[in-house]
Amino acid sequence: MKRRVNLAIGVIHHPKILFLDEPTTGVDVQSRHAILEFLLKLNREGTTIVYTSHHLREAEDLCDHVAMIDAGKIISNGKSSDLIDRHAGGLEGLYMELTGKAYRD
Repeated sequence: MKRRVNLAIGVIHHPKILFLDEPTTGVDVQSRHAILEFLLKLNREGTTIVYTSHHLREAEDLCDHVAMIDAGKIISNGKSSDLIDRHAGGLEGLYMELTGKAYRD
């Protein structure tokens, strides 16, 4: 509920650019679906959305352009479709290829 209220507060003034930091973290499946559908609608209506997420499948579904960051540096960026085409495993597979599979502290 808090995530949905925070999102509502963020869009109440109809911003041209909306910055979101992992808006679907900790929500149930139905809320996640509703949030993503709402964001797609906002974007179709002209709102630019800057979206951060560890869930790269969400980025595939939502974003036209992706910048992958590792250790504070952009390691890949471009059109989502171009990046997805680079790797059969989608964005997550590409990210793992670029950064490795070792655990991080």
